[in-house]
Amino acid sequence: MIPPFALARPASVSEAIATFADAGQDAAWYAGGTELLQVMKMGLARFGTLIDLKGLPELRGIAVDASGALVIGGAVTHREIERSSIVGRELPGLVGLEAHVANVRVRNQGTIGGNLCFAEPHSDPATFLLACDAHVELWGAGGARELPIDGFFLEPFVTARTPDEILLAIVIPKAAAGEGRAYEKAKFRERPAVSVAVRLRVAGDAIVEAVVAVGSMTDIPVRVPEAGTALAGAPADPSALGAPLAAGAEAMAELDAVGDLDGSADFKRHLAGVLLRSATRAALSEAIARA
Repeated sequence: MIPPFALARPASVSEAIATFADAGQDAAWYAGGTELLQVMKMGLARFGTLIDLKGLPELRGIAVDASGALVIGGAVTHREIERSSIVGRELPGLVGLEAHVANVRVRNQGTIGGNLCFAEPHSDPATFLLACDAHVELWGAGGARELPIDGFFLEPFVTARTPDEILLAIVIPKAAAGEGRAYEKAKFRERPAVSVAVRLRVAGDAIVEAVVAVGSMTDIPVRVPEAGTALAGAPADPSALGAPLAAGAEAMAELDAVGDLDGSADFKRHLAGVLLRSATRAALSEAIARA
């Protein structure tokens, strides 16, 4: 049973921030509510006022900006991203990811901004966006600011966003020529048990740059620099990646993994190495197509 609360529906971001200031610490932002309402039902949090962000035009829409970056509004739902032709053209890996977030009910209701702000350790988008070097746009009483995604997650359920700030949008840089980005996960329930994202760039016959991120096995999604280093310099040939992938898997085995109902820490490290192989091959295929 959810305790009674007031629901405010501001018409703009400025009005939303003023409403939050009036309500003080008794208020919370509300978008899809797929996480927030569950927390309130369980009695883990109580708010007197929920401020509905779903209808704010500043948080809606999917577009490509003047730099070629993909910009996704914080109140865009997972389902909207999954079905977006713009995202399908610019970042097909994100479409594939979103198509397998939780279930259709959650995808229809939940928003990408809410997902990131909740900072649940088993988040799908967070890991992929970390590999893609995305950043978030925030707006609060102190004005607007941008924050790289790798500085956004601080610990489970805690981000660098201040309570009065709204996540306006996620900005994902345009893929360079010869760049591919891919995401793979293993799941036994609706949330990933382990996920791995790879971004790499090819030039000529070699992988010249690689970034690897892993999620759902450490407290927050993290990059694994040693795995990226292992792939950089390797031939741009799936059949010649044995040694680099083995070295990358060794780097995954050094992570401070957290065991849970989805498996022990050692099992998760093993899964990460397996997923690294499939994510790398998928990213390489896209990179070669874009070269």
